[in-house]
Amino acid sequence: MSTTPASSTPARAATPRTPGIQWRLFLTCWVIFCLHFATDFVREHFLVTSIVDDRSFDLGRYYEMHPDIFRNPPEAPHGGVHHGANPGMSMIGAIPYALFKPLVDVVVEKELAGRTGRAGDDAAYKDPRAKRMEFYRRARELGVDVRFGLLGFITMVFCMAPLSALSAVIVMRLLMGMGWSERASLWLSFAYAFCTPILFRTAYLNQNIGIGLFGIMGLAVLWDPLRTAAPRWSWRMRLMASGFLGGVCFLSDYSGAITCGLIGVYAVWRAMEERGWGDVIPTGLWYTLGALPPIVMLWFYQWASFGNAFLPPQNWMPPVEWIEVGYKGVGGPQPDLFWMLLADTRFGLFTTSPFLLLALAWPFYAWRGQTRLPRREALLCAAITLAYVVFFSAVQYTRLQWVTGIRYLMPVIPFLFLLAVDVVRVVPRTVAAVALAAGFLVDWSLAMTRSQAGVLQAINTVLHEGLSLPVVTTLSKMTASYLPFRLTAWPLYVVAALMVLAIWTIRRPARQAFAKHLSAA
Repeated sequence: MSTTPASSTPARAATPRTPGIQWRLFLTCWVIFCLHFATDFVREHFLVTSIVDDRSFDLGRYYEMHPDIFRNPPEAPHGGVHHGANPGMSMIGAIPYALFKPLVDVVVEKELAGRTGRAGDDAAYKDPRAKRMEFYRRARELGVDVRFGLLGFITMVFCMAPLSALSAVIVMRLLMGMGWSERASLWLSFAYAFCTPILFRTAYLNQNIGIGLFGIMGLAVLWDPLRTAAPRWSWRMRLMASGFLGGVCFLSDYSGAITCGLIGVYAVWRAMEERGWGDVIPTGLWYTLGALPPIVMLWFYQWASFGNAFLPPQNWMPPVEWIEVGYKGVGGPQPDLFWMLLADTRFGLFTTSPFLLLALAWPFYAWRGQTRLPRREALLCAAITLAYVVFFSAVQYTRLQWVTGIRYLMPVIPFLFLLAVDVVRVVPRTVAAVALAAGFLVDWSLAMTRSQAGVLQAINTVLHEGLSLPVVTTLSKMTASYLPFRLTAWPLYVVAALMVLAIWTIRRPARQAFAKHLSAA
């Protein structure tokens, strides 16, 4: 029996005529994501350097450098120092860092050798936030300031940026499978990358956006509306691949169990409708088998770090604000947190991504028969979105999101985007244009300024101070010991623009170069 019903693959599905356009989309997103690299050194980075440099999960060298790093309590079977997050994104980020480690070591050793001959250390970091100045002072004291900077750059450029760029290509293929033309799918994929918080969150290592990226990949493997995987991969292989991606979501954060579980339900639903009840249990088993390796890796990490394979890292955290609510700050859903997740001007889903408001109109247009997203896939997207909003409305730490901006609801962005973009075709063009423009203005402003005050402050800063970039802002607060000249954003924008221009104008450069040399010979 066919693995893909007619209802899941629109009859007007486009076929990619020029695979090169997908490479150009990928490279363009990669360049622009890298341009907006943020220098924030987050808790996931500490585990990266510990895994690669120390070959350990212990973070003892960095104790008290981050509020989430703590010493294991006496009741923990194992001692040591760790942080209260899952290790998935750190393990993935450790791969490119390990590859570049020899080069990083050379740069760091040269820098530290140059410091030994100086009479005094005049390096400084000027910031009104005392904790950031203290973090820099401590990193400089340990001699890891340059290493941290390079590590953050490497994990962003060779981990987060390519993953987000790949998700844009996957979104393009899903849109073509929904019946959009190749050209329209390309432009809408750019909207996914730059008119949603994907641009903002890709700037540094983060597990929440990772769940969204791996989740949409897991859906694409099973849905496959263009039927490109079906001829090459058996249904079992696709189940295991999707399950593995779902397991990586779980490895990245315990909230990833929502994505992992709901895509598993989607797989069983497909099997029931397409193959009959007899294939339901085997489908669930093959999907679970694919998810097991990353889940077992999580259990191993928890056993090695805390001495218990099944209790989450948060179980061992020291008492902090709101920890007395429910289990370690996770209780029942709260209406005020629900509203904050959606509409808070600092991190609300719809305030930081106004384009996604169009998704709220999807049920109306679906009822009128004007949508292209199949019912089953649409219900999955809606279920994932609602599940995350409800779950995090029960997590008290949602109130701390203002520190880094929208974070907890990043897993829903790719799924909610499919619902929103399905409405673009049927709403008035003015409404669609305003939604896209508002999304671009908001998310580009946030990506440039990374304002903790929220959306309005970010836009106001851009309008009054002009274009900027996070790396330029950070370097402007440092002394000339790192950069002997004053860097501005404009040269970086020009270089990125020339790279994007080359991506879209140079056609088959390798083949042209080969033909030229062959002709000369």
